[in-house]
This record gives sequence, structure tokens and C-alpha cells, in this order.
Amino acid sequence: MHWVSYWLGGEFLTLASSLFPEGISYVRRVSILFVDKNYCSQDPWRDVLSILGSNRDSVIFMTAARSYVMRETDWGKLVVSAGIGESGEVGGCTINVGTFVHEGLNMNGLVDLVRTVTEAKSGALRDLGYELTGTVSDAVAVGSKVGETSFAGPRTDLGRRVARDVRLVLREMLGES
Repeated sequence: MHWVSYWLGGEFLTLASSLFPEGISYVRRVSILFVDKNYCSQDPWRDVLSILGSNRDSVIFMTAARSYVMRETDWGKLVVSAGIGESGEVGGCTINVGTFVHEGLNMNGLVDLVRTVTEAKSGALRDLGYELTGTVSDAVAVGSKVGETSFAGPRTDLGRRVARDVRLVLREMLGES
């Protein structure tokens, strides 16, 4: 196993379905842990924590995919790892998407951003001709500075820009595989 890490430039309130941390937390970085396609552990959390050590301020995405992007955007930071196996949903790789925005969101805003990111991912897959909305092991993490903005759906300026970038990056990454 090897990993890469991306410093977010500060602390973000985060809502995540990633392997670590679970649910709601504050993070300062995003890491991608690359495993072999045959990786099978009864305790993947132990594997993750053994790599993290005392650095528990990171969202950890685990994937067998080898393609990833860590990018600064006009709205914040975007982290994506993506791969689709031959059987798609049943036994493919993983699509992990992390978006960390400059705009201060409240909890409703973070939930709305999860929806926006998930819809953009599904749209990219549809654009590429896949008849699936993701793989069985996909994860999403969204984060922001704490704020009062309640909406980040695709009809808001922020949501539109995030959705556009997520969709474009995934089409580029998965269009190559």
C-alpha cells in the first residue's frame, strides 16, 4: 500500500462517507490510500489507522484505482480518485470525490453539497455511457469553513461550479480507462 496526501490550507468542517473519519469532523488534509485490486481486509480501519499514526486530521479515501487528481479551483479544492472495473457496480474500482469550498456552509449546505457532488458523479458516468450511478465502494467528502450558507445545490453559483468541475474531471479520468 502507498498513499498521497493533499494539504487543504486550513481546517474544514467535513461531512464524509469515506473510510476515515466517519461522518462529521474537522480535517486539514485529504489522503488517498492505494491498495491492490485483490486487497481484502476484515479490518480496513486498522490498516488506515496504522498508516495515519497520530495524524488523524485527514479524510482517507481507499482505492484500487491508480488515477487521481488533486486540484485547486476558483471555489476551493477538488480531490478525485477514479476507476471503473470490468463489471462496474459489482466489482469495479472506486470513485472517491472530495470537495472543500472557500464559502462558509452550515450543515444543511454541506448536505446539499453531497447531493450536488453525487449527482455530478452520476451524470459523468451517464455521459460516458455507463448504466450505473457509481461503484459499490464509492465515497464522498465535502468540507467548508463554518458559515451560514444553507444551499449548495446545482442551481446555486457554488453548486453549479462544483458540479461542472467534478463532472469534467471524472469524464477526463474515466474516459481514458
